[in-house]
Amino acid sequence: MTRLTAVPSTDLSGAQRMRVAAIYADSFSRALRVPFAGLSEPAAANRMLVALDGQVPVGFAALRLLGSVGWSFLRYFAIDRARRSQGSGREFWPILQQELVVGGWPARIVFEVEDPADTGDAAECVLRRRRIAFWTAVGARLLPVPDYVMPDYTGAGTEPVLLMTSAEVPTADEARSLVLGIYADRYGLSPADPLVLRALATISAGTPAERRADAE
Repeated sequence: MTRLTAVPSTDLSGAQRMRVAAIYADSFSRALRVPFAGLSEPAAANRMLVALDGQVPVGFAALRLLGSVGWSFLRYFAIDRARRSQGSGREFWPILQQELVVGGWPARIVFEVEDPADTGDAAECVLRRRRIAFWTAVGARLLPVPDYVMPDYTGAGTEPVLLMTSAEVPTADEARSLVLGIYADRYGLSPADPLVLRALATISAGTPAERRADAE
């Protein structure tokens, strides 16, 4: 079986870029998408890595550098529909982390996932649960920030979502710093923004690591 490799979007041919754009459009609704051209163009704080099977793009990850806190924010992660449920996502995930380190980016990744409890559609609820199950299977964990809300960055409105991380956030103070970094570096919000204050207020109970330590 051919092992996947990962390359920056800047290394793609025109045909390969078109294939990645098609995967992007097929994987995310219009309300969640930003223009692909801006997403894939190189910038100091933006990066796209593409999973290749030979020379064929089968997935991609688009990230934003959270320089203030030393994390990478995963904006989009997708696998070609024809390759899903075949292990490609699980294979790509550690390759992505390795490539981030090679490129001088933090291997610690944080990202947003849609909350299964925040939909009245049964099929959509199942889909969201499957996504979280995938991330849990590759070692990601939920960050307990119950009132975290994704700002309106596409014109579709704000949305309550869950945060997941590739590495444990051991203390409440570090969780607060991470949330502040997401809102500031990813969305350009100030610490005094109501969305930021609301999210920070829900971290007061401490992280799972702190609660385990208190119980010992």
